[in-house]
Amino acid sequence: MQVSVIAVVVLEILLMVGLPVAAVLVVGRRWSQPLRLALAGAATFVASQLVHIPANSILAQAFDMASQPLWIQAVVLGLSAGVFEEVARYLVFRFWQKDARSWRDAAFMGLGHGGIEAILIGVLVALTLLNMVVIARVDDPATLGLPQEALAQVEAFWSMPLYLPLLAAAERVMAIVLHMSLSTLVVLCFRQARIWPLVAAILWHALGNAVTVYAAQTWGDVAAEGALAVVALLSLGLLRLTRRALADVPPSGAEV
Repeated sequence: MQVSVIAVVVLEILLMVGLPVAAVLVVGRRWSQPLRLALAGAATFVASQLVHIPANSILAQAFDMASQPLWIQAVVLGLSAGVFEEVARYLVFRFWQKDARSWRDAAFMGLGHGGIEAILIGVLVALTLLNMVVIARVDDPATLGLPQEALAQVEAFWSMPLYLPLLAAAERVMAIVLHMSLSTLVVLCFRQARIWPLVAAILWHALGNAVTVYAAQTWGDVAAEGALAVVALLSLGLLRLTRRALADVPPSGAEV
């Protein structure tokens, strides 16, 4: 058991949980946004996963995804995430948060959406760390009856490069930027009374996920984070475009 690994993973957990909370509080105050919008964004993510995760299992079994080429797996997983999360986001705007139609409203909801994802992953990392520490305190982990694959994962955990947990924390920040841009794109559906922004959000979400999955499996974690960094930078540009579009287009009386 390495104290350095524990320290950096604890830092990862603090960043994954603390940064989204701090961002919601600071941005909400500066933008005068009600907390309910961030909470609605968080609820959107959770609700989407209740359908998304079982659907992924069904897809994996129905199409034998493990045997498919990596690029097909990446595309299918990306489209799955895009469809379920963006349709959920659209439905929340359409039937629940009907007064959230400004750029700041949408971006703040996106912050809550991406923020709760980061927090939940942080909790999972904390549980993983706890398990690893408990196992490491056993003189001979093989006596626990764990399969060889699990023992290999334990060994890999304690020997991982110390920069990986920090990359994972940075990934969550970049994902939050992506979700903020997607949220502002979806709200355009209601300001323009058009469905194309939802389709664009699904495709952009799918592309971001697919590129990251493919890069991670092909070139490794650093390459995957580099690919996501490019997506995040483009998402910042998209945020600028949607801010201009939402400022130029008056609210539409029609709903799509």
